[in-house]
Amino acid sequence: MKLSTANEIVFCEGSAGKPLAVFIHGMGMDVRVWSSPADARVLGGKYSLSILLRKGEGDMRSLFMELAERGFPVLAWSQLRPVGPIMSAVAELQSLLASFKRHTGNGVVLIGHSRGGLIARKYLQQESSPVRGLFTLAAPHQGTTLARWAAVLAPAASVASQALEKYKKNSAKSAFHRILLFFTSTGLKELLPESPFYAGLKDLRHKSILYVSAGGTDPDLFRVGDFPLSEVARLVLPGKSLPEELKKGHGDGMVSAASSVLPFSAEHRDFPVNHVEILFDKRVRELLIKSMLTC
Repeated sequence: MKLSTANEIVFCEGSAGKPLAVFIHGMGMDVRVWSSPADARVLGGKYSLSILLRKGEGDMRSLFMELAERGFPVLAWSQLRPVGPIMSAVAELQSLLASFKRHTGNGVVLIGHSRGGLIARKYLQQESSPVRGLFTLAAPHQGTTLARWAAVLAPAASVASQALEKYKKNSAKSAFHRILLFFTSTGLKELLPESPFYAGLKDLRHKSILYVSAGGTDPDLFRVGDFPLSEVARLVLPGKSLPEELKKGHGDGMVSAASSVLPFSAEHRDFPVNHVEILFDKRVRELLIKSMLTC
């Protein structure tokens, strides 16, 4: 497979003697989440990425930006099918690394956010050279149960929409609709723990690769008006167990802290951030930069 001209690629050559950092974005996102976060859009391109950050735009400094400033060669691309099959993105990663082969002489470090971490793991099942490190951020290594719960939450859509209409919260109504579409997408269903994808995902540990992972423990991610989805879920799921992904201290709004642990990581740390904030948290960047320096 060759990369299409429709793939948006961002590359900074950096200094000689350093490994190439290759960034893999999560489902429904694109290269801008790494290279220019202030321009990134979510929920069908309607909203700024900052709506998923509790402090607004604040410090939207990514690891991609910081490594580039430190002289590391960095590479990222927009997946052609960001909510499509994982194997489609794996094929794109293979083509990308083949196209930039002359920049991989000092090794490659794969950095994947959310589903991007699974794309990297699946790639490593087929080819490990010249990878020296795999870093995953809020990746659902054991899957996410939210796709299963979407069927339960969906009937509440009409009730919530009527309530929002009553208070003239049109923007909130639109956001709620887009959140439901996301939770019922084909791409998310592939991330169910019992999906065929996980049946074929192997725990292969290469001795020459450094594995590091990080997860989040604050579920305040999506909001319906002024209310976090985790709070709404508590109201519409009476008598049912709240998904771990939506429990305070247990998940980041999309992935549980337990699922974010890379099975064979040399180091794993949890941070009090949601699924998107983990991309810009200074403590997370410091952990990964330290790891980059040891690769």
